[in-house]
Amino acid sequence: MKKLFIVGALIVSICLSAFAGHYVSNQNALKDRGIARQTLISFAISKVEDLKNGYDADTMEALISNVYAAVQFTDDGDLYTALHDLWNALIFDGENIVGKEDDLIKALKDTDPNVIKGIAYSIRQVN
Repeated sequence: MKKLFIVGALIVSICLSAFAGHYVSNQNALKDRGIARQTLISFAISKVEDLKNGYDADTMEALISNVYAAVQFTDDGDLYTALHDLWNALIFDGENIVGKEDDLIKALKDTDPNVIKGIAYSIRQVN
């Protein structure tokens, strides 16, 4: 009976350690994804700052790429949608970013989904 109890305790401890390891691994992966997203957003901010000096197709292409990559590393549903909307707006109406650079930089720094969506919407509007 004592051996059975020890074997049972061993099995339970192995299962618990496997569960704990899986949980820690997932948490680390989420943290790494968040760091990657922030890095890509900072790259995008840098490109928006470059666009303040004048519109350049190559810089816009790099900005679009950075925003898309940030979308792929975003786990927050609202932020994902906002960045996706921004990415879409930049692809089709990127030239309309002129004059909105400072607002976009602030929104990206704050990672505020509502403001990012608003800027994406304003970029999509034909002047």
